[in-house]
Amino acid sequence: MNPLYTIIFEDSTAYLGGDYNNTKWNDIPNKKIRTIFYFLPNGDSIGLTKYDKYYHMIEVVEDLNGINRGIKKIEYTYIMGLKDDNVKVYRIILCDKGQDKIGNIRVLDYKIDDDFIKSLNKDGWK
Repeated sequence: MNPLYTIIFEDSTAYLGGDYNNTKWNDIPNKKIRTIFYFLPNGDSIGLTKYDKYYHMIEVVEDLNGINRGIKKIEYTYIMGLKDDNVKVYRIILCDKGQDKIGNIRVLDYKIDDDFIKSLNKDGWK
């Protein structure tokens, strides 16, 4: 199985991420990241480079009622890059929702002091 992402560090060593169920993001060595190649559901990848810090998260919903009660479903995965006070967010869609199809990407721009960014776990920045 292909990794979810590959990280190239400034010292030219590499780190292979896990999968959607165990991303291995918290296990990344504490080294300066040069580039992250993030793999999309269709096998293509996007590359983030020259950011000060990076952040990754997966958004999961759990049905609380009805026939699917208790079933968890991954809806989105996010890869972000912080440069100065600006955060570039790539939200990758992992389930069909109307016009949003699996693999579609929404690119969002935030400031570091926006509520969405401030709500992230500070320990997740690499």
